[in-house]
Amino acid sequence: MINFMAQQAKTITELKRDNDERKAKEVTQQKDDDNTPILAGSRLMLTQGPMGGQTNGLAPQPTGYRGF
Repeated sequence: MINFMAQQAKTITELKRDNDERKAKEVTQQKDDDNTPILAGSRLMLTQGPMGGQTNGLAPQPTGYRGF
């Protein structure tokens, strides 16, 4: 019974330490996510204008269809 209680106390202590480390890591990652710009600092696609000479701003997508 004493061994079981000692192992249980040790396991609980390890779990608490792991949980505290995870929470600290999540907080720092959240701060990093809040400080980094979306799309790695590039402008939004809406404000970039037409791309590659396309008048509607969309690039053609490959479909595998070949017209004969």
